[in-house]
Amino acid sequence: MPNSGHTVSNRKQGFTLVELLVVIAIIGVLIALLLPAIQAARESARITQCRNNLHQISAAMLHYESTHQFFPAGGWSSKWIGDPNVGTGPRQPGSWIYQSLPFLEQQSIASLGLGMEGDDLKAALTEVGKSVIPILNCPSRRSAELYPALDWITWNYSPLEYAAKSDYAANGGNKVNINRVSGPIPRFPFVRSDCRERFPACNWMTNLRWTENNWNGIVGDHSGASIRSITDGTFQTFLAGEKWVLEMYYSIVSIDASADNSTNRMAADNPGDKNSMFVGFDYDTVRVANDSSLPRRDSEYDLKNGQQDKKGTHFQERFGSAHTAGVNLAKCDGSVSTWNFDVDSSVWSNMGAKDDGKL
Repeated sequence: MPNSGHTVSNRKQGFTLVELLVVIAIIGVLIALLLPAIQAARESARITQCRNNLHQISAAMLHYESTHQFFPAGGWSSKWIGDPNVGTGPRQPGSWIYQSLPFLEQQSIASLGLGMEGDDLKAALTEVGKSVIPILNCPSRRSAELYPALDWITWNYSPLEYAAKSDYAANGGNKVNINRVSGPIPRFPFVRSDCRERFPACNWMTNLRWTENNWNGIVGDHSGASIRSITDGTFQTFLAGEKWVLEMYYSIVSIDASADNSTNRMAADNPGDKNSMFVGFDYDTVRVANDSSLPRRDSEYDLKNGQQDKKGTHFQERFGSAHTAGVNLAKCDGSVSTWNFDVDSSVWSNMGAKDDGKL
């Protein structure tokens, strides 16, 4: 066949190296532009989930109040865990979370140890301390699983190496009287000193004046407020919210913090988050709201005293959050809202008290 003068090339067409690099660069730029939006959308979803958690928690507490005519009490102390055999109110050693279990559709946990006594009861109540409930963990902070515990002294259950913990705490009022760093608080005189040996057949006594002088919140030491006692109004009073937890302790793995602060030995040694969420009155499950305890981001701690004491010791009474937008709190009417970390101190304090006459 005669040559027409045109040359046909058999080389396949494709991208040059320069073109390929340009495409990769464009994709990289697009990913960089989209990533913050994706992260923001995910955080928005987590905030919504956190609010939904608080809606369910507040609904359970309000249902409890409707049934018993008072909110769940705070329990006795971190040495005691909830017991299904002793009823509700001041006789119940477990936390407000434990007492709310039937209204959170967790009757199976609330029934552990029912009808038992002695070592069998103690073993069953120890299992209560390891019972994880997903709605009691904020999705922005940590997943619902067991975390290192620091139960040195326990009375009606065995010390736990790992325990179920909550990211939410009840409102203890605007008086800091849970466990001040400066010294021990007077314990509510409902339980005689021989209760450990006689439990659950304890001897009891009351002192209403102690309550009046030391507590103006919703959940207190051995005490739970009634709706009618919230004279400031249910819309003007906190019920429960996210608690502050130092983010260095999120991990379930023990932390070697010796290079940072020798007093922070491990993940369990975490002020305000040491024990199971089912134990009695403690910073783990009750926080306060006043003008000296404004909410904080989890990444913050006391820079002035942080190197002298365990990180977080001076913030353990505060509400706080892992969210950048603010801290979620439920009010006594069941509504949930997000509060800025720079909230006005007087407004914050007024929301902490149920009956101070300040709105």
